[in-house]
Amino acid sequence: MRGLMLLTAVVPLMLVGCQQATTPVTPLTQASQAHQIASLIAGTRYLKNQCAYPGLPADGQIELAAYKAADRRGWQLTSGVAERSEQLYQQLLHDATPQAIQCQEFRQLLQPFITTLPKA
Repeated sequence: MRGLMLLTAVVPLMLVGCQQATTPVTPLTQASQAHQIASLIAGTRYLKNQCAYPGLPADGQIELAAYKAADRRGWQLTSGVAERSEQLYQQLLHDATPQAIQCQEFRQLLQPFITTLPKA
C-alpha cells in the first residue's frame, strides 16, 4: 500500500511537469527530481509487466522517454535513478494493494506519459 501511495503522490506531479513548458514556481531539489523520474519509470514498468498494458515499449525505451521528459524540464538528474527505479518497482511488486486497483490507478495516472512513448 505504501508503494502505491508513494507513486500516487509523486507521479501526478511529474505528469503535470511533463505537460507544462513553464518552470515550476518552487523548483524541486535534484533528489526530488530523480525520485519523480524513478517513480515514473517504475510505475510504467509495473503497468507493462504486471497489468499487461498493451503497446508499451521495452524498459530501455521507457527509461529513455522519462530521461527526455526530465531534460525538457531542465532537470539535471543525479546518478542512481535506475537503481532507485528498480527499488520502487520491487516495492510495488510486494505492495499489499490489490493488483487490479494498482493497475487501474497507474492507467489513469500515467496516461499523459504513456502517450509520449513509442509503440512496442
